[in-house]
Amino acid sequence: MNQGKLYLIPSALGEQGLASITEEVKRVVQNIDIFIVEEKKSARRFLRSVGLQLEFSESNMISINKNKPDEVDESLLKKTLEGKNIGLLSEAGLPCIADPGNYWVKKAHKLGIEVQPLCGPSSIILALIASGFNGQQFRFIGYLPMKSYERNSFIKDLEKISSFKNETQIFIETPYRNNVLLEELLSTCSPQTMLCIASCITLPNEKIKTKKISEWKISKPDLHHKPTVFLLYAGN
Repeated sequence: MNQGKLYLIPSALGEQGLASITEEVKRVVQNIDIFIVEEKKSARRFLRSVGLQLEFSESNMISINKNKPDEVDESLLKKTLEGKNIGLLSEAGLPCIADPGNYWVKKAHKLGIEVQPLCGPSSIILALIASGFNGQQFRFIGYLPMKSYERNSFIKDLEKISSFKNETQIFIETPYRNNVLLEELLSTCSPQTMLCIASCITLPNEKIKTKKISEWKISKPDLHHKPTVFLLYAGN
């Protein structure tokens, strides 16, 4: 019996971003026996949009425990030893980047299960290559601290690191708090520091702009409820 694999399946960055999903992904999902997902409803919608006609049930679609993302069902992964293929599906973009799926991949390696990543959209990487910033030295921070005074101090530290190391700093925020974060960036950073704002990547209303902080102060975009990646660069 051939051993199954753990496939890392990218999803679209929005319902109107399906053009970024490759034919390979559409082919592979047809051969997946069990899906590990973040949200079942959105996962079912995406899988049906790429042509999967499977009847979903508790046995073939499992949700990651958001409260305990490191809680991995080892017996489920071991079904690959019986020839079953398992698909780890991201809520948006690539699995395991700003995503809790890495614990499942780590356990799969420990069990000797073959892990196969599939190509797909990543808002983080797409924003980086479109920013004009340093693509050799960069750091993805994820989410900044929640409390305002901690976040302001953190932003100042990122700016210093970027200046000292010529390093691009990449971070995200919950879409409904984007405008608050933007205001804090504009009030905290040096006028000459560069900021790239990349919103709605791969979607019809995509906008990616790089400007100095001083220029952003003159024309601030409305980012409310728009998936956005922020990139800060204070290097040479």
